[in-house]
Amino acid sequence: MPRQERPLESEDTPLLRFAGDLRRLRRQAGRVSYRELGKRTNYSAAALSDALSGRRLPSLAITGAVVRACGGDIDEWTERWRGLAGAEPGTGSAEAPYVGLAAYRTGDADRFFGRSALVGTLETLVGERSFVGVFGSSGSGKSSLLRAGLIARSERTPILITPGADPITELAVALADLADQPVDRVRSDLAAGPEALRGWLAKAADDVLLVVDQFEEAFTLCAAADRLWLVRALTGGAGPRARVVISVRADFYGHCARFPELVTALHRAQVLVGPMSTEELRSAITEPAARAGATVETALVARLVSDVAGQPAALPLVSHALAETWRRRRGMALTLAGYEDVGGIEHALARTAERTFEQLAEDDRAAARQLFLRLVVPGDGTEDTKRRARRADLPVPDSLLDQLAAARLITIDRDTVELTHETLLRAWPRLAGWLARHRDTLRVQHRLAEACAIWEAHDRDPDTLYRGSRLEQAALLRGQLNQREREFLEAGLAADDARTRADRRATRRLRRLAAALTALAVLLAGTAFAASAAQRKATRQRNEALSLRASDTARDMIAGRPRNAAALALAAYRLAPTDQARDVLILAHAAGGASVLGRGYTDPPGRYAVTYAARDEEEQLWQRDGTSWRAAGTLRTADSHLYRSSLDEHRAIYRAGHTRSALWDLADLDHPREIAVPAGLGLLDSMDRTGSVLSAVGADKTARIWRTGDRSVHRLPAADVVGTAVLADGSSVVLSRREGDQDAIESWTPDGHLIATVARVPHPAGVQAGPAGLLAVTSYLGNVTTTIFDVADPRAPRVVARADGLDEMAMSAFDPAGRTVAVVDGAQARIWDARDGRTVLSLRTQGLRLNSPRLSGTELSLLDGTSALWRIDSDLPAVIREICAGPPVDVDWARHFPAVRPKQMCPGR
Repeated sequence: MPRQERPLESEDTPLLRFAGDLRRLRRQAGRVSYRELGKRTNYSAAALSDALSGRRLPSLAITGAVVRACGGDIDEWTERWRGLAGAEPGTGSAEAPYVGLAAYRTGDADRFFGRSALVGTLETLVGERSFVGVFGSSGSGKSSLLRAGLIARSERTPILITPGADPITELAVALADLADQPVDRVRSDLAAGPEALRGWLAKAADDVLLVVDQFEEAFTLCAAADRLWLVRALTGGAGPRARVVISVRADFYGHCARFPELVTALHRAQVLVGPMSTEELRSAITEPAARAGATVETALVARLVSDVAGQPAALPLVSHALAETWRRRRGMALTLAGYEDVGGIEHALARTAERTFEQLAEDDRAAARQLFLRLVVPGDGTEDTKRRARRADLPVPDSLLDQLAAARLITIDRDTVELTHETLLRAWPRLAGWLARHRDTLRVQHRLAEACAIWEAHDRDPDTLYRGSRLEQAALLRGQLNQREREFLEAGLAADDARTRADRRATRRLRRLAAALTALAVLLAGTAFAASAAQRKATRQRNEALSLRASDTARDMIAGRPRNAAALALAAYRLAPTDQARDVLILAHAAGGASVLGRGYTDPPGRYAVTYAARDEEEQLWQRDGTSWRAAGTLRTADSHLYRSSLDEHRAIYRAGHTRSALWDLADLDHPREIAVPAGLGLLDSMDRTGSVLSAVGADKTARIWRTGDRSVHRLPAADVVGTAVLADGSSVVLSRREGDQDAIESWTPDGHLIATVARVPHPAGVQAGPAGLLAVTSYLGNVTTTIFDVADPRAPRVVARADGLDEMAMSAFDPAGRTVAVVDGAQARIWDARDGRTVLSLRTQGLRLNSPRLSGTELSLLDGTSALWRIDSDLPAVIREICAGPPVDVDWARHFPAVRPKQMCPGR
């Protein structure tokens, strides 16, 4: 006998009356059994019983099937269902327990579930280490983990920022609010030097938790100088009373490894955010609904877990799909039918984006397309990333921004706009198609935006404007630019037009002059030579302009096609031997011969080479073996990095930030050994040629001298020591000692007698000793400046060379024999003859990220951003010979040098 249907307790609500009427319709049809009704409707008996239970509103599909099977009026029941659905809590204004595409914020901690174990791990690590990195793929939930997890549960005073294009200002705004100080003052102090951050963190609160979310913006949006400032400020600012946590997208892990400070700080201080386990997913799905007094259908939970299990970047899609399902809930229950109505994980986000886009007016659609493309940085070896843009720079109406923000596709924060989540880049086919079709244009537009920012930062200096092929490419984007970018483009076009008009006027004058002189040639035969010279001058000016334009094009090709870049630069040089053509020729030749050893060099090699090892706590040593290298021993460097080598390269100082240092004996490369140093010596800073006399800076800011083999340490009677440098012969030690807002550069004997004051420079200043009495002094305040002194006689120091306007990446290198000296920063590499200060090489390296210089005579070795070795040869004839000795590369002469007869690039070809 079939089980009797459980009666309804009452029909006091519209939902219960609806269920009661459906039951009565079934009885009127002859008390059709649920089994029979299932045969007529193709629904299971359990599903039909649940639909008529009164616990929730059945779907319209199942309602219609039951009504048809029982002979009811479909139109009447459909209208009734829609009226009831409109009055259901599921379509009301109750706040969804899911945040959709947006990250969970601190205030969302009560509905943030599924990451308890990971939050606990992160809390423990932050308690143990002052600097912590959180890594994970886009969409893995890093931002939510930090905000609704770590910050919400921490008792420390939180500071949360994202770097953006100007991390100094971002930090200044956050700190000024806590310290109750004007933003301008805080920013001015921070800009003076990265070490200022530690002081401002102390002023902000007694115990600070500084969280830098989306740290990858330091690599995609920041200028090189700001990026270096941020790395040094964060690693230097972390300490017992100031914990620093950065979150980084996993595909930017290698970018972090290019900074020794980050390598040191992140050693054993990393958390990897992976996909949730099945139980964690269940918790993240069901717990927020339970807190809101709702339930999630078991079938829906199983479906969601099945759809996203093991996918690290699916969490925003899950949250978005659940938020959409919430809007289609039945009573207070989220159902599988509602989930399927929104298209499931795969299509929920795409449907929302597409529906929002389709509802826009025609003009707004064009503006929306331009907006979305502006909010993306196209990847170059990495995935595409979102970017923040200033609201004032977006040529779209505010009403459109508000409409897209309401759909949770973009986020508006103060005066900036960004995509709510990078998942949109992959989930929305329309946007993915836009990106695929316009990738090259986007790269050009992104570079133009960066160039525009540089132009404005330099007070609209005409020298920073586009010219040549870059200007031509930018002009094609005129209709897609904002006001600032159009002004930059118009200024470039105006400057180019002015140059062209000037060249034309000069050419016309010269041609008229040549014609007049030709007419008078019969009478004044001597004037023929002058006319010819004038014509040659006009031709030279034209050739120089074409050479400059081709050089700009070749520079853009260096990273991807160095051989083609070298050929084009050589053609430009043959047409007109400009400095720009020479620079690109040398750089392209170096790029074409770039080499990598092991897992990448840590520094350019000399007597030996050092590369990254498979294990983070080790570095691999390499011994020369004829013209190649063989693997030697390994250094257990833990979280430290190479800081200084002795000139004979038998000893090396390794440092771990500003807290610990070690001395290594590398005489036997197969068996390196750490040399014990006396307790209390301080932070090792410098040494003589053989590493026998060493200097260190103590915690009390005094300089100490130690001779290896001695048990005693000699302390110099000088206070406020910033840095030290032992001269190569060990005869004296140079101190950089703070005096107010300056540093006194002083020469002392090792036993503690002041010899002379060499110079005074703005604080802070670093000192580095080279051979033959050479000394590099770098002042980092404002206009970064490096001065090379000859202090063989410290009472009569001689200035060998001076480099102004450097960025904070500035580094010095000395030829071991003391013949030359080099200074390299992010924009230029320079070499001087140490005897007379003559410039041997001046090379513009802007945008190539070359650093870590090593000098041998006039040959300069540098590392690029991938830890590959570039050898810069200043002997231009030798460079040309090597390029010509290689396989020939065709140059499109007519394209790059129109109306000019091709020149012979290589003899014999």
